[in-house]
Amino acid sequence: MASTQAGPRHPKGPPKADPAEEAGPFLSALLDSSVGGKILVALTGIGLVSFVVVHMIGNLKVFQGQDSINAYAYFLKHSLGALIWIARAGLLGIFVLHLTLALRLQFRSRAARPVPYQYPGSVQATAASGSMMWSGIVVGLFILFHLAHFTFAWVTEVEVAPGKFSNYLELKDSHGRHDVYSMVVAGFSNPGLVALYVVSQVVLFVHLLHGIQSSFQTLGLKNRRFASLIKALGFLIAFTILVGNLVIVLGVMAGWAPPIHKTA
Repeated sequence: MASTQAGPRHPKGPPKADPAEEAGPFLSALLDSSVGGKILVALTGIGLVSFVVVHMIGNLKVFQGQDSINAYAYFLKHSLGALIWIARAGLLGIFVLHLTLALRLQFRSRAARPVPYQYPGSVQATAASGSMMWSGIVVGLFILFHLAHFTFAWVTEVEVAPGKFSNYLELKDSHGRHDVYSMVVAGFSNPGLVALYVVSQVVLFVHLLHGIQSSFQTLGLKNRRFASLIKALGFLIAFTILVGNLVIVLGVMAGWAPPIHKTA
């Protein structure tokens, strides 16, 4: 019968590790290390950019008419069932992880050198790279406002008839679906809100301009051979998102998506 106690191990032999305990320390070390944090910031950033592109394409359906965007919103909210909530939870987790790790890396970098360089190398840095933390904070605050504006309808109401106002979430189309079309049209008919969205999209563009290229570099995909291509790709993605979102905001305000409910 084999002994239940482990015998003496040769000092030069490999350490015995419990497989059940290997995953926990690895993930903890990954999150705690600067290299692991940068990799996770890059991966979560790519995930968030992918969502922004998909979100923008979906919102552009407002120019295809009321039925198109309302049917799209109904599909996301009802046809996907629990999947949409899983996706929302995952997206929230990715956003929180991205923001938390990015801020921690920034604070660690400053704490490691409390006294700045006498001859700083920041002269070679771009405005986008030098303002990543602040642009990221502004984008995060804008996301909270965007959720309050359209998802929770806490910001303003829409005038559905002279002197009659309704909450965004109470708007219905002829099929009984949530009237996302009228919600978007009403939301971007307010000049003050339009100005806020325009400024926020410009800040997002500045953030993505450096962030996308930085993600490629962190993942080891940016070198001398592909540096120019990746720089151009980063600019193209950031500029496409800027133009697409501004078209939605300014196009609706310009009347490209006429209101269904007539106001006074």
